[in-house]
Amino acid sequence: MKNTWEHRIFQSLNPNQSAVLLPSHWAGVFSGLFQENMWYELTKTQSSGADYDEMNIFVSSNTPHHNVHEIARGKEANYINELEEMVEKRTKELSTLIRHLSTPVMPVMQGIIAIPLIGKFNDERFEDLLQKGLKEFSERRASFLLLDLTGISEFDSFIIFRLQGLVKAIELIGGECVLVGINPSLSMQIINSGVDIKHIQTFATLEQGIQYAIEALGYRIEKQVMHKE
Repeated sequence: MKNTWEHRIFQSLNPNQSAVLLPSHWAGVFSGLFQENMWYELTKTQSSGADYDEMNIFVSSNTPHHNVHEIARGKEANYINELEEMVEKRTKELSTLIRHLSTPVMPVMQGIIAIPLIGKFNDERFEDLLQKGLKEFSERRASFLLLDLTGISEFDSFIIFRLQGLVKAIELIGGECVLVGINPSLSMQIINSGVDIKHIQTFATLEQGIQYAIEALGYRIEKQVMHKE
């Protein structure tokens, strides 16, 4: 069939679906004529660049309505799969961004870096902290890593256990890990957990931890006195 009125009508309504609507129409026509369930197979279409539409109409065990429904379900399933892939990709991108932003490494001065711990930590975040902390510590040739716990809302034996792993890892490469941001509530949680952290240097504030590290490195901070002329 070439340039039939049916083709022109369907093409004007929706060019993208004319290749489906036209043969479906003829399958329905022949089903009525022969009182048999008919369906089609397209071999050539004008919408894809051929000079004419060519199709095979054959007896089918399914009704045209059922076949159309199956096609619609197939397209719907493909669309859902595409959406799921997009969501999964976006979720991975957001997870990577969150991990990057939630574990920032702050260089304080030569030999000292600090990492603030924010929010809740699970195995994945602690593994990321371990890898990132060791990498930055080695690349910057630091001597002290200050872990700021100010942003930690809950402190339990799991967190202490994982932090001890990072502390030992830093010690193995010749550095020292210092815990700062220990407020009264956090100190009570640590005590109640029953975990011994006496071997780890701790301070109430980040400033105190920086002061400790500076002095341990042999530096001294002095306030400069400005003389008026």
